[in-house]
Amino acid sequence: MTAQALAMLKNMGGGQNIKDPTADMFGEEQAKKTAATMGVTFVSGEPFKTGEFEGYRARYSFTDISQVKVNMEQNASQMSGSKEPPFSFNFNRAGSSSVLTIQMPDQVPTKGQLPMLPSGAATSDAEKAQAAQMMAMMKSMMRGLFVDITLNVDGKILKSNAAHVDGSRITLLQIDFDKLLADESALQKLQAATDLKSFANIPGLKVSPEPKIRIEFSR
Repeated sequence: MTAQALAMLKNMGGGQNIKDPTADMFGEEQAKKTAATMGVTFVSGEPFKTGEFEGYRARYSFTDISQVKVNMEQNASQMSGSKEPPFSFNFNRAGSSSVLTIQMPDQVPTKGQLPMLPSGAATSDAEKAQAAQMMAMMKSMMRGLFVDITLNVDGKILKSNAAHVDGSRITLLQIDFDKLLADESALQKLQAATDLKSFANIPGLKVSPEPKIRIEFSR
């Protein structure tokens, strides 16, 4: 996160008796909790700071991808209508090739379930001013935020129904918040989305519309 965004979050604490909301965001304890929800092993981690950003970099390992669950923690229950994580994997090793199947989210947040984003439906001057203020705050807090869930296959992809394939890399989900927040029509489309196919052609958003992605590859 940017130093400015961190300062804004810390100020939300509201006083000395309120816990700093950023205290649990960056650190080994949180990284290990995340590992437990994903079914992976925490290997190492360290805080980092650049000219503009600061955060925590964590590394994980796993021996069986079918046990990995890309669970977005609290957001998982909002993104899907079940307790299952948004992404799960099944792996079958064959003689000359292997097949990896990825279960994508079966549902997405529907209209009105993204209160943190301005809907663009303001009509009165007061509502428009409030929406503009909220948008300015969102842009400030999320500047530079880039979510990228990408699979890098150790081998040659023979065939796949994935929408975004680049060599041995397959993008499952990518969100560029700078682009997303710069286009009001993109926010309106995102608010109205009801399934993966609804995400098509939204600036700053890249996702495969297929509910199950199949990747056959060889080494």
